[in-house]
Amino acid sequence: MIIVLKRHASETDIATVSDLVCSLRYQPRIIRGVEQTVIACIGDELSNRSLTVLQDLPAVEAVFPVQKKFKLVSRDYHPSDSVVNVQGALIGGGNMQIIAGPCAIEGYDQFRSAVQDLTRCGIKIIRAMPFKPRTSPYDFQGLKLDGVKIMREIKKEFEVAMVSEVPGPAQIEILRDVTDMFQIGARNAQNYDLLEHLAHAGKPVLLKRGMASTIEEWLTAAEYLIVNGCSQVVLCERGLRSFDKTTRNLLDIGAVAVARQLSHLPVMVDPSHAAGSRSLVAALSRAGLAAGADGLIVEAHPDPVNAFSDAAQQLDSSSFGDFLKGLEPWMTLARAERAADR
Repeated sequence: MIIVLKRHASETDIATVSDLVCSLRYQPRIIRGVEQTVIACIGDELSNRSLTVLQDLPAVEAVFPVQKKFKLVSRDYHPSDSVVNVQGALIGGGNMQIIAGPCAIEGYDQFRSAVQDLTRCGIKIIRAMPFKPRTSPYDFQGLKLDGVKIMREIKKEFEVAMVSEVPGPAQIEILRDVTDMFQIGARNAQNYDLLEHLAHAGKPVLLKRGMASTIEEWLTAAEYLIVNGCSQVVLCERGLRSFDKTTRNLLDIGAVAVARQLSHLPVMVDPSHAAGSRSLVAALSRAGLAAGADGLIVEAHPDPVNAFSDAAQQLDSSSFGDFLKGLEPWMTLARAERAADR
């Protein structure tokens, strides 16, 4: 449930209401606005006493239930856009980012070349994947610990932020000192044990939508992160499994718009995994930005034809600047729309 306090409620009022919420066996989450404070109350509304008993307190303006399963993720709790900070690169609230990098780290020279190309274009967050969960055990799984070592060397040289996928709890500590943002991939989108472990790692998280997840399931997965202490979460639409094999996945543009309506979290789009073909990446990128995405995560490789994985969908990192130039009108329009919304 949500408790809205009266305008300019004092700190004493806030503390008093919070203590009463605790006494009713709920966890209070306080969000302070310019004029009003809201307290989101997390707990079992079936077995605990109703918080409507607090309605008559002098400092309380209203108490109302949140029917959605995702409470802290919803705009009922946090009406304004959240901003996620990845080593100074901001996402959300009118701040847009393009994350780019190869599907996987294949070697020092390959990764260094990609990072050099992309940072020259102004990319501030690099896709850096030493671990690659794959459908087949015979496919390239990444360089793993050797890839982490390469990440560390390249990060030191270029001083750039990096996002890395975490396949399981065991990899969190391995990656903690070298990655600036953890990624939950589509296969792990509803791995709640991993989500809970990752929430305590103290890093921003890029949460991809599962390949068959509903929007509610996607947002509820984000709720697992936030309720366990990770407030810096970015949603990522990457396409759903479909009967049509023309594209690798079906990019759900509608989900981008819906997620922005329902949630305060930033939303990004992964056009590479949706497309499955580099010839479609630019068009799907434009569509994602037009639908309201706060940015993109795009695969780029210095020699995409000979990439160890996802060769067909990776852009050439040496010409990534041309790709970005083609997106400029859509980025400009998207920023203008965000400014108008505020």
